[in-house]
Amino acid sequence: MIGRKKIDEKYVSIAEAQVILKKELEEGLKVNPEEPLHYEARLSLEHTERFSKISPEKVQEVKQKLMEAFEWIDDRMATKLVDIMPEDYFDIRIIFAKEEHMPTKEEAEKIVKILDGYRKE
Repeated sequence: MIGRKKIDEKYVSIAEAQVILKKELEEGLKVNPEEPLHYEARLSLEHTERFSKISPEKVQEVKQKLMEAFEWIDDRMATKLVDIMPEDYFDIRIIFAKEEHMPTKEEAEKIVKILDGYRKE
């Protein structure tokens, strides 16, 4: 990416990426109705539609709840948890395998309980 500078960095969940890509699609339809998105963006949109496990409106709320409940969960880990939506302690152990903090079984159960309230049907 010659000539481009990174201005800001933000962790975005799959559901939030879906909203961004749909907005790009709408804008692209106005400019070029025959091919509103380039190939990579089109594949990314299909991926987000297939693998999003939470509605985009609830992402910020669940991330905030996770970060408030545990001081060791930062925005990056909250985004990862929202994207994967682990269902039990073993899933959480795998997610946190290379992290500094490994949650206890009680903490993992509390994380799963928080996430259970936001799962897509």
